Formats: sequence, structure tokens, C-alpha cells
Amino acid sequence: MKNFYLYLAICLLAVSCNEIEPISIKEYVSNEMVLIEPGIKNHIRKDSIPITIPIEFTITQNTSNLTNLDLFFLSINGKRLLDYGIDYQTYDKQNPAKPYYFSLDEKELASKRNNKIIVRVQTQMISREKAVELVKKYKGKDMLKSLKINGCIKLIPYNRFSKDNPDIIQGFRKINDSIVFVASLSSGKDIAVKKKINW
Repeated sequence: MKNFYLYLAICLLAVSCNEIEPISIKEYVSNEMVLIEPGIKNHIRKDSIPITIPIEFTITQNTSNLTNLDLFFLSINGKRLLDYGIDYQTYDKQNPAKPYYFSLDEKELASKRNNKIIVRVQTQMISREKAVELVKKYKGKDMLKSLKINGCIKLIPYNRFSKDNPDIIQGFRKINDSIVFVASLSSGKDIAVKKKINW
């Protein structure tokens, strides 16, 4: 009898550990453009400049009981990013030119099981020296003047940038960054789902 209860406890533990999360999150290497943005005043410093990196995710519903789904926050370099529009922006993959706050209600969730989004993180920094090097490499010397004004310099798609500049990407990977969604269920329960960002 003692062995039976031990077996039952192990089975219950296995079931709880294998409980399916309400959503699945898959990251892709984006083909959207990497941006150098000296115009982002909230993050610019004397010796460094923001570089905006696009990350793509597919969010798949694993249950029909979802009533709401929100992008709660990103954790980048050990800092929780909550300030949408300043720290990061989100875009629908089908309309990458128009930013929108990622929040889906029950009706929107019912009409679309998979959602593909682009998240542009605006808090990553590179040195001014590195920024000059990248602009020269991809855009030519004539674009260097844009580093001194409130502009935006489009470099190259991220899938190429990550291959050309592994030193920068490895720097991003030194700290475990993540993205967190909150899924609300019809039972009234809210579940946070966290996904590591692999860059």
C-alpha cells in the first residue's frame, strides 16, 4: 500500500509538471531592419547611442479558454521594461510599419489562433565609435551627419546584421533577457508565460 501511494504521488507530480501553458512562444531571427537612433533622447548618453533590434515571435494559443492576452513586460539587461513607446514598440508582422500595443481580447483571440509580432527593443546601446563604424560600413560616410541630429539610420536586416556582427550579439546574450505575456483564462485565473530572448 505504501508503494501505491508513492506511485500515485509521482504520477500527480508528473501531471502538474507537464501542464500545458495557455500559449506557446517561438522566437525567429527577423528580417526587419536594424536601426541606429540618436533621436531617442531618453536613452542617449555622451559616449553611446541606442541601436534598435527587431525580434520576432509567434504566439500560439494552446487553449480555447483564453479571454485576454497581453504583453506584460520585457526584461533587458536586468531591467524590467514597462514603458511602451520609449523602451520598446510592438508591430504586427503583417503591418510592420504601424506600431500598436499588443493586447488581445476574447473576440480577437477567437478570430486568430496564431499571432506574429515584431518587438523593437530601444534600450540596447553601442558606443559612438561602434556606431560610426557601422554607419560607414553599411551606409557610407555621407550618412555620418545623421548621427549628430534627431534622425534614424536604417542599417541592414537583422538576419544579416547578426551574422556580420557576432561580437555585438554575444554582448546582448551575456544577460538572460526575456519577454513575459499574461494570459487571462475564462476561469478568472491569470497566468504569466515567460520566454527567454535568444537574440
